[in-house]
Amino acid sequence: MNNVKKLSPNKSYINDLDLFITGNNFWQASQLKQLEGLNFEHALYRPAPDRHCIWELVRHINYWKYWAITYAKDGVALDAKEENWAPLPEALSEESWQEDVNKLKSLHNDCKKIAETIGNNLFESAEEKIVFFRQLLYHDCYHTGQIGLLRVLQGLKPLST
Repeated sequence: MNNVKKLSPNKSYINDLDLFITGNNFWQASQLKQLEGLNFEHALYRPAPDRHCIWELVRHINYWKYWAITYAKDGVALDAKEENWAPLPEALSEESWQEDVNKLKSLHNDCKKIAETIGNNLFESAEEKIVFFRQLLYHDCYHTGQIGLLRVLQGLKPLST
């Protein structure tokens, strides 16, 4: 007899969110695992002057999580150009770096709550705000791969799942 637990589509999505953002998945180290142990100097590394650093990627990810949550919850599409690539904070310190990492964690929990609220409509709706929210996971995975590459370019050990 097969003892595999069956999840609803919505619960499967929330499970995938956790696996790709905080846990272990089949493809790459999770987003938060990629950030573990990085200090603010690691987060500021740029492979070239015109390329984004890890810290900018985290702020960009945070912005789009916030954007998608706001759109899904309130139906308000914020100005996407406003803070898409917001500048780094004035005070570049370990404390301000950790604030952005903690914001990422908080926004992840907010995403799970929104997904729970949307329910299976997350997969049944073609409504733009729902589709956008659902596809946020792909955006996060893309940038998590970039973070992994920026780690390696600094000589840091690559992470596995």
